[in-house]
Amino acid sequence: MKLSPKKQIRTLRVSSFKLCARKTMGWAQGDVSSPARVSSMMGALSPQPCAPEPYGTISRLTSIAEERDRVATSMKTHSRVRTWLEIREPLERQLEPLGRAAMEAIGLSEGHRVLDVGCGVGGTPLALSRRVGPRGQVIGLDVLPDAIDVLRGDDGNPENVSFICGDAQTYGFAAGSFDAVFSRFGVMFFDDATEAFRNLLKALRPGDRLGFVSWRDLSDNELDELPLRAASPHLPPDLVNSTAASAWFSFSKAETIRRVLDGAGFSDVEITSRDEGIGSGSLQDMVAVCSRVGALGAILRDHPHLTRKAVRALEDALRERDGPNGPELMAGVWIVTAKAP
Repeated sequence: MKLSPKKQIRTLRVSSFKLCARKTMGWAQGDVSSPARVSSMMGALSPQPCAPEPYGTISRLTSIAEERDRVATSMKTHSRVRTWLEIREPLERQLEPLGRAAMEAIGLSEGHRVLDVGCGVGGTPLALSRRVGPRGQVIGLDVLPDAIDVLRGDDGNPENVSFICGDAQTYGFAAGSFDAVFSRFGVMFFDDATEAFRNLLKALRPGDRLGFVSWRDLSDNELDELPLRAASPHLPPDLVNSTAASAWFSFSKAETIRRVLDGAGFSDVEITSRDEGIGSGSLQDMVAVCSRVGALGAILRDHPHLTRKAVRALEDALRERDGPNGPELMAGVWIVTAKAP
């Protein structure tokens, strides 16, 4: 979502548990921030409370610079959401082309109702809303209360976009409540992937489509491999070697994806490899993103004492790839589609 640096900051201080509970009651009573936004979805979703872990200060997002300072001081904000917010715009710049490819593969039409699984704080709900038009509806779903609170607080959300807090593996979707299910890197973290997709299948009608994008192997992703290789002289070898088995690579094999979707009951599974050069903007933006998320970012978040030397090595490596639009690295992903039988 494009953010205006001139927007005013509005801060709401409540616990995420209380906020999500109030929003959940709103779903049950038909009283949401914009009733028209979800009027035709009432009954399509069974309201459920957010995760019970309480979080503290919730900020309504304004410019990336202002929010970076605010979020950095809020230790009660979920660490993953805090990281996303600090690099929100350059991260979106990096991931947007990959999500767009999956959207195009689904073939959305005007008036479609779409579920966005694992939306985080990204720009996919807004992008989907443009594709389905004002007569369509987009529901963003994420398991992290803080992520949902940020999206609900964003200015400029269209009337046809709403957000719910919940786990796609267990959420009580009404049968046939969506025309399409979409995800940009949000389906690799389920406890039981087959059960999760079986639950998502229930939300679709026969002939409706699922579409998502997931990472291929680390060796196919220069976007992750180069930062990790550049910083590896300053990292413990066991941390580097274990990266390929991380959760975000759980769908890196086409045969794994096919086995899960076949087991969940989907038909017409199509898995297409895609390679694309992507960047985050400037050299410094690319360094910030690659050192905060992805393979290297995961290591540095858990081991911050390794950051200084690793980031310096990363910056040197990316400087060699710098150009008019900043450094670009190749990303290797799967574009996956399937149908509800």
